[in-house]
Amino acid sequence: MRFGVEFEEGIFDKICDLLKQCENKELKMEELLRLSLENGISSSDYLFLVLQELSSKKLIESSRGTVKIGKLSQEFEEIKKKVAERIKKIKKVFVTPLEIAKFYQCPRRLWLEKVVQSKQEKEKVGKVWDGEAVHLAVKLMIESVQKEKDENFLVLKACEEAFKKYEGMIQIEKRTLEEFLRKFLELIKEENFNFVYSERTIESLREGIIGSVDVIGVKNDEIVPIEIKYAAFKGRIKKEHLLQAIGETILVGNYFRKDVKYSFLVYFQTNSLIKVEVDEDLVRQFFKLKKQLEKFYSLGRIPPKSKLPNYTKRVCQGCHVKRACDNIEILRRMIRKI
Repeated sequence: MRFGVEFEEGIFDKICDLLKQCENKELKMEELLRLSLENGISSSDYLFLVLQELSSKKLIESSRGTVKIGKLSQEFEEIKKKVAERIKKIKKVFVTPLEIAKFYQCPRRLWLEKVVQSKQEKEKVGKVWDGEAVHLAVKLMIESVQKEKDENFLVLKACEEAFKKYEGMIQIEKRTLEEFLRKFLELIKEENFNFVYSERTIESLREGIIGSVDVIGVKNDEIVPIEIKYAAFKGRIKKEHLLQAIGETILVGNYFRKDVKYSFLVYFQTNSLIKVEVDEDLVRQFFKLKKQLEKFYSLGRIPPKSKLPNYTKRVCQGCHVKRACDNIEILRRMIRKI
């Protein structure tokens, strides 16, 4: 969670470098956006602000989804000042799709984690680190998938490095992780993705959303976010998982300026693949929760605990800030008695 926007000179410099490399070229806008993602430009809003300024100076031409970049002059310092001024005027609360999902689960848990920054008590061995190892293995595999053609080597190497990093902390079997990675490669091939990116942090200045998407698959006419869950799929998607998936489709769609029609949820423990269709009702729910979150934390009060059915098992069990939450309840009981 973050309040407001600071102008990031590093992103601006990356945009300038990229555009200079594309001088005297005509590119499809989707290609320019893909190159931006590959070059670590986390917000396409920065890119479009720069393009607007260049267009006003007649240094670029754009039409029908293409942009023709001319010979760029040395006017980037002037453009930087104008973009910085516009960026600093943005007064929004920036949240991640995961934070919206956590807020839905329990407003107080998110408040303790992100606002108060209570001490989080994580287990030394177990599910938390199993999930970290799975995500790392997928990331390592995706980063090498377009360079290394030997799929077996890809899987074994990614698995080995993940197990090495989390040695003594994880309980999953190497064979299980290898099987999961092989099925994930099958998904990539079946979907015919031209490009695949892993754990790219992207940000929408327009919507006030930021986040790191596990995997983004790019086809000729589609962008597909993929979220990996260490959990098991038990026949029904949890609402918090749906909200996170929808938030990521909004985020990715904003970056590429394209409607994202669906995303995938992949469940490690059951090796399940669930397609989540985007609908307006879910989008409205996501933004409604975002407004509620902003309101809660602007009041400066301790938010309520979860109101979900059976929340003590769904949310409290395994919560990293449970001790701090319990202390709040103890203090409240003492005050009532006084």
